[in-house]
Amino acid sequence: MNNLVTKQKDGVVTIVLPCSFDVSQYEEFKLICQKYQADNNRFEVDFTETQYMDSSALGMLLLLREQVKGDKERVLLANVTGTALKILEIAQFNQLFNIK
Repeated sequence: MNNLVTKQKDGVVTIVLPCSFDVSQYEEFKLICQKYQADNNRFEVDFTETQYMDSSALGMLLLLREQVKGDKERVLLANVTGTALKILEIAQFNQLFNIK
């Protein structure tokens, strides 16, 4: 499965990423960002299944950050481990996002 799964509950939009988070999800990710563009929405990006991500994945996360106007409290990168965590740390995304 290579699609993004989106759930919304109590103002939190959870985006569950597939095993490979890459350029193939760009359009879908952009549409999700547009669909949930409310000022009070918070986002949780769930990396539980994610083992690979490319540079366009970083771009998608920056798109989401732009959407929340850089508010670090409104985006949580959850369940990040392994390679994905290393990539985010190398790109210094831990300074831009809350990562748990």
